[in-house]
Amino acid sequence: MTNLRLASLALSSFLLAACGKADSAEPRALTGEPADQAQRTPVTNKTAPVPVVPAVPELPPAEPATKAQPGVNAQGTATLEFQKRIAAYMKIHNEAEGKVPNLKRTDDPKEISEREKALAQMIMTLRAGAKIGDVFAPEYQPYFIKIVRDDFAGRSAKDRKAIIDELPAKMKVDVNTVYPTTQPLATFPPVLLGKLPDLPPELEYRIVARSLILRDVKANLIVDILRDVVPTIPS
Repeated sequence: MTNLRLASLALSSFLLAACGKADSAEPRALTGEPADQAQRTPVTNKTAPVPVVPAVPELPPAEPATKAQPGVNAQGTATLEFQKRIAAYMKIHNEAEGKVPNLKRTDDPKEISEREKALAQMIMTLRAGAKIGDVFAPEYQPYFIKIVRDDFAGRSAKDRKAIIDELPAKMKVDVNTVYPTTQPLATFPPVLLGKLPDLPPELEYRIVARSLILRDVKANLIVDILRDVVPTIPS
């Protein structure tokens, strides 16, 4: 009986020892690795490092595209040159006006005439070297000729003849000289006037024979001449 009890106790001890080993080995079995491999592989909570991407250098702001320069307007450039020469003449005109006495009476024809002559003489002195083309800029002369001839071409024969008949006959004019007081001032065609470059109040366009002239109103002075502008009218 004693021997049977001892055998039973030994069997119980063996079973308890076996269960203890199984319990300690079970966690390693869950890893899917051998026990010794699991012991050598440390378990950590660290995440894998994120690869560093080099920063892209910031580019400078794009410069606005340069607008294409429009082609040079030849007529516009010529007009500016003509206006520049008009301004240069007006500087002389104003200087001359500052050198002659002002009118004391604006209703006295004799005093008005004397001041007109004095102003003309002063301008002629200040422009002693004036010549044809000084104000009618060569750059713009082709446009003057085209404007006048296109205007006459668009008129009826009767209208063209009426304009020519009103012009002073065989009148000779020259730059920097007084417009002959014995000759009438023919009416300048209004429609044609509207096609020509504007002038300051002190200046006006006139037609003499086939020439286009620039006249100083206050001085009754021929400032410049553009000859052979008006087309000939067949008789």
